[in-house]
Amino acid sequence: MKYKNPELVGLTGSTGLLGNALRKKITKDKNYKLNCFKGNITKKNELKKWFKNNEFDSLIHLAALVPTYKVVANQQLAKNVNILGTRNIIDEVNKKGSIKWFFFSSTAHVYEYQNKQVNENSKKLPFSLYGKTKLSGEKIILKNIKKDKKICIARIFSLTSASQDTSFFLPSIIKKIKKSNKIEGNFNQYRDFIHLDDVVEAIISLLSKKKFGVYNIASGKKIEFEKLIKKICYYLKKKIVINNKIVKNQKSLFGNISKITKEIKWKPKKTIEYIIKDYLN
Repeated sequence: MKYKNPELVGLTGSTGLLGNALRKKITKDKNYKLNCFKGNITKKNELKKWFKNNEFDSLIHLAALVPTYKVVANQQLAKNVNILGTRNIIDEVNKKGSIKWFFFSSTAHVYEYQNKQVNENSKKLPFSLYGKTKLSGEKIILKNIKKDKKICIARIFSLTSASQDTSFFLPSIIKKIKKSNKIEGNFNQYRDFIHLDDVVEAIISLLSKKKFGVYNIASGKKIEFEKLIKKICYYLKKKIVINNKIVKNQKSLFGNISKITKEIKWKPKKTIEYIIKDYLN
């Protein structure tokens, strides 16, 4: 074990769902010393002060405006944080010779809707404003960062955690099922759910191995909405009428994880059954 000289890691977005979980995990690892940015990434003077006072070895940039409904309701703020804020971060990273590894959390929302697994080279055509801002962030990083920095971009699929509120799909559906004996909607689609703990483990592995490039962080499995609802009903021991409003040519997304599995030997451990139980407990 080599934690004689712990690596100094900078982290933005430490108060968010993913950031908070990652902060707790890194803090317990003696190989790292963590310093979290507590300011506003759209304010250059706050960033300058943070970078000036810390000789970071690695920088993990998670700060962003999410979820999608907040982005739609605050479009200019979303652009300021997710795009301009990322540019501000890159400007400071470029000035810092000590930083050799930079991580950016992106999203599956950058991909075009498809009926097959998407890999890191699949077509990018964001279907939400949130996805557009994150793809813009990716482009800014790749275009402007200095060549001596190792860049790691993770496109995270449908992150789940029992800590999420009902603005997210799973807790929203569970709430509806609990309150009614009938549920309606377009359930002729699927999604790739990945548990928060698995995402944290993936990021830690990428950090420890200093991997660079683009990686999907996903379960690699497509979960059909109607089957998901039936699973939830099974665990709730409840019968419910499902009115599936079928939409023709419905396209969805699920991720190919062969690249990250091969390169860092990471595989998600939390099954969809575990995820459902996590919400219900």
